[in-house]
Amino acid sequence: MIVSFSNKEKKYLNFFTLLFVFFIIAFPKGGIKIQGIPLTWGYLILGLLAFILIFRDKKYFCKNHLLVLLFLLPFQITSIILIFLNDHTNFGFLFSFFIGFFVLPFIFFFTLSEYIEKIDKDYFFKIFKNAIFFIASYGIFLFFFRIFFGYFFEIPLLTTNFHDFKLLDFSKNIERGNFFKLISTYNNGNLYGICLLIMHPLFNFLEKSLFKKNIVRFSLILTISRTVWIGIFISEFFYNFIIKKNNIKGFFTFGATFLTLFVLLVLLLKKINFNLSFLIDSNLGGRLEIFENFKFLFFSKNPFFAIQEMVYLSVLKDFGLITFILFLISMFSPILIVMYKKEKFSDSNKSILLGLITYLIISFSDGAVPFLPTMAIFWFFSSLMLVNLNNQKYHSNKCF
Repeated sequence: MIVSFSNKEKKYLNFFTLLFVFFIIAFPKGGIKIQGIPLTWGYLILGLLAFILIFRDKKYFCKNHLLVLLFLLPFQITSIILIFLNDHTNFGFLFSFFIGFFVLPFIFFFTLSEYIEKIDKDYFFKIFKNAIFFIASYGIFLFFFRIFFGYFFEIPLLTTNFHDFKLLDFSKNIERGNFFKLISTYNNGNLYGICLLIMHPLFNFLEKSLFKKNIVRFSLILTISRTVWIGIFISEFFYNFIIKKNNIKGFFTFGATFLTLFVLLVLLLKKINFNLSFLIDSNLGGRLEIFENFKFLFFSKNPFFAIQEMVYLSVLKDFGLITFILFLISMFSPILIVMYKKEKFSDSNKSILLGLITYLIISFSDGAVPFLPTMAIFWFFSSLMLVNLNNQKYHSNKCF
């Protein structure tokens, strides 16, 4: 059954689409903290909207969305049981885990399923492009502002959390040599870079201006993050050879892009008094500490702390082999559904798919899972990609 909206409902949908892009993509950190837990405007609006919509009499669900929730369910059950049995060591990270793997999937694949299916994609793509260019431009501005003036330009409640005002220098681990990472409105270089890598192929596809594309690429270089640098290499390589489908031109385009990015990397490393050995750190920036006291178990007995930077190893350590396998199934489920359907795939959807795959690859090094913008962006674009595969819907008169 196909969902239809009146013109008035479409205007409301466009308005909330604008709010989503503004507060989840462009300004994800604006808000306050309650007992040390961030309460940002984007998630507050998203939560209130989902709460209101769940009580509607008639609901329509995209079949592919329900499949993702089914794939997620085994991981959700086993992880929550293990956390209950083994306890936890940090309530803030536990709260973030619950929001990222329980609440956000429920919102994007259940409560908002019909609305994401009927989103005005031309309108969304337009404001999405502008938002990506804005956060990249603002990030570059902020990077050099910090160099020239010695402090970060901040707008509390918008570009930074009210309770993080004037604390960016000390609380975000963003210093690299004589410089600070590019953080944009995400307040964290790795978080900005990882989230942008999910969205970068779609931006690359939609944006026709080479200047704007290069601004976004340059912003990713200035994150001074090896994970992000690897990610941009993967993204550009597969975009040129798979999305654009012009192997000869794609080869030269990728070669020119890679050479330019490499030169910029060398110059940047020299400027911050690092050498090329920074690119090959045997300790992976301290991430190998996760192997301390590591035991290979089917079900872990460790208290839950957080899904740390090296996502897959962290899940294996904190939950054990069985839950790790279920985690892989849940995270790869949108891709598995696409592969199973084998239907005609638009270039915009291919771009979204490439962004998701890039994220899942770089998660070997750093997936920024504890940070809500990452999971919100990952689940939203997974949801957006899946609604275009077919028009099959389930209809229900009651919420279940």
